[in-house]
Amino acid sequence: MIPPSLPPDEARRLLALRRLNLLDTPAEERFDRIVRMASRMFRVPITLVSLLDGSRQWFKARVGLASASTPRDVSFCGHAILAPLTFVVRDALEDVRFADNPLVTGEPHVRFYAGHPLRAADGSPVGTLCLLDRQAREFTDEEEQLLRDLASWVELELNALTLREARTVLEQQERFFELSVDMLCIAGLDGTFRRLGRAWTRTLGYPEETLLATPLLDLVHAEDRAATAAWLARGARGEPLPSFEHRCRAADGSWPWLQWNAAVNREEGIFYGVARDVTEQKRLEAEREQVARMKSEFVSTVSHELRTPLTSIRGSLGLLDGGVLGDLPEQARDMVRIARNNTERLIRLINDILDLEKMESGKLDFHLEPLALDTLLTHAVEAHQGYAEQCGARLELVLEVRDVRAVLDGDRFLQVLANLLSNALKFSPRGERVTLRLARSGTGVCVSVEDRGPGIPESFRARVFEKFAQADGSDSRSKGGTGLGLSIAWSLMQRMGGSLDFVSRPGEGTTFRVELPEWHAAPVAGET
Repeated sequence: MIPPSLPPDEARRLLALRRLNLLDTPAEERFDRIVRMASRMFRVPITLVSLLDGSRQWFKARVGLASASTPRDVSFCGHAILAPLTFVVRDALEDVRFADNPLVTGEPHVRFYAGHPLRAADGSPVGTLCLLDRQAREFTDEEEQLLRDLASWVELELNALTLREARTVLEQQERFFELSVDMLCIAGLDGTFRRLGRAWTRTLGYPEETLLATPLLDLVHAEDRAATAAWLARGARGEPLPSFEHRCRAADGSWPWLQWNAAVNREEGIFYGVARDVTEQKRLEAEREQVARMKSEFVSTVSHELRTPLTSIRGSLGLLDGGVLGDLPEQARDMVRIARNNTERLIRLINDILDLEKMESGKLDFHLEPLALDTLLTHAVEAHQGYAEQCGARLELVLEVRDVRAVLDGDRFLQVLANLLSNALKFSPRGERVTLRLARSGTGVCVSVEDRGPGIPESFRARVFEKFAQADGSDSRSKGGTGLGLSIAWSLMQRMGGSLDFVSRPGEGTTFRVELPEWHAAPVAGET
């Protein structure tokens, strides 16, 4: 952390601050309304009017922060008053001045900061109007201009401005309402507009005088009118106004969707509102829902129209291959085996797609219970010995610990192991071994699948767990597969409270590691 330096004219600055007679005074609505409006406008959880004295930053107005002050040597504002314009920290964790700052590593967990200096009448920087967020974010030139204009409004309240200076600030406020891309308004609690930003005319197409003469409810779609009236009634009762959406009639007859954020001043009988046109966002959401429905219908078709006949075909081919109709000619037997293998591959692909869809829609059921890991691993090895022989590889089980349990869905965990083992066996050179290992790892346990194959190419590492990802995506690749197995295994482990990762060395092999918390039975009452 790098503490802020003192300005070269610190003595003069502190004198100008004391002359404002604002330090340690009660909250005032003239400042509170500005921080409320700024919080809504920029959609940040914390907004402050901060004044810096010799040892602290004290908040004349604040939204989203319980503390009335913090030490100056850890303050972002101490840096901001040294800047000629807006001071922006897009991600505090990536800034050496703030990465280990207690306001970053602890409450209020600041990641983003934007502060504009507030100046006394003599030009001395006495504090800031600042925005804080718990997430890193960008700050556009337009947002910076809006913050500067709001800071000018705060300065108007800080200083006993002359009429000429007051006129300048009012002009800046006018510009603020004119330039904002959001639809700013000041309105009565009955929904009658008192002041509107230019964005209202740009969005709805009505002249400003028409909008000022038309109550909000008269513009609202009939289906949304009751909910809008209830929203306004909350404000009239002095209750906070939540984010809200409704449709408004535009001059061309369309019904754009508006999303509202607003702050109430019950004493004055008004609210400060920020509306945003979210029509395009709504359209995209509707398209996504339509795509989701189409996907669901497709998956249903796959399930009912493909899997059932394929299962029947697989059974029939298995009977033929088993000699139910007598010995087949060698050429016919080879064709039956090829057809049977391809049918098995299609069924695996369909099952993988169905599992993936169920996980994405949250419809995949899990039956979690404490299970013995050594037993599950033994079952997995037994189930894959035949495939290991087919691949010409050796499959071994190494139990470095026994009698350990983890909370799992047994069938789903065996599905994870099946994906990992089949991949390892498939890519192992003939005669090499694949090891399934159970060991301790920190406070938990680790199940690993180790092969001695070619390893995972460096260019493919970032996509290993993506859907349909394969290191060799060509039609002529030597190893078959759907490209879904590892993605499904990773998702299953996330749902069961574990993790799946890997290490790989080209030419030496790959190890996939499943990390799980160990389950311990609760002690019986009376036992020691």
